[in-house]
Amino acid sequence: MARGALARLAALLALLALAGCGSSSTRAVPSAGPRAYDPLLNGVRLSRLEANPELCYFTLGQGPLTISKVVDRPLAAGCGYQGALEIADARPLAYNRSFIATCRLAAALAIWQQQVVEPAALQRFGQPVDRIEHWGTYACRNRNSRQGGPRSEHATANAIDVAAFVLADGTMVSVKEDWGGWGDKAAFLRQVHDGACKVFNGILGPDANAEHRDHFHLDMGRWRFCE
Repeated sequence: MARGALARLAALLALLALAGCGSSSTRAVPSAGPRAYDPLLNGVRLSRLEANPELCYFTLGQGPLTISKVVDRPLAAGCGYQGALEIADARPLAYNRSFIATCRLAAALAIWQQQVVEPAALQRFGQPVDRIEHWGTYACRNRNSRQGGPRSEHATANAIDVAAFVLADGTMVSVKEDWGGWGDKAAFLRQVHDGACKVFNGILGPDANAEHRDHFHLDMGRWRFCE
């Protein structure tokens, strides 16, 4: 990192410390307190990135994601986003298509990729993940696409649905096809699912319900759960 960038990051961290933005207590739900395991992105704790959008954006710019700011979509009927980013890829791996995400969701994805997905792939397969297949982030809808009920975290670009991982040799590891199997593919999926529970606030997989039998739902919403 360039000297000027280091200086700016140090200044932001100092201001954050003076502002006393750290969380004060730990609760299972809602996700108001610090994580038992609070992962780092480029030396900055995820809980601090969540609390400071400017620090989040700056830190992401030094990491693996190719990001750009997007125009705000004003909140209406519980849908929209502010201060969101467009993610093009996540060097050295890629996504099947770009997507819009809150900064805190993007930060969690970068940490999950670096600290969970890549090590698990090397451990299980001896090769890295080349691409993550996802089904999108922003969608103005309710939870599980039901007609009634509360809005999904997708309604504010604060969640992503991950369906599969493609290894460097082209092998696909699919949540739908491989979660209930045996061997390295199933073990890898369990490992990255459980690792996600240490990074994201809300995680749903095939064991949660029928709606998630074929993908992982990962969000940075208010409530903490891992199923």
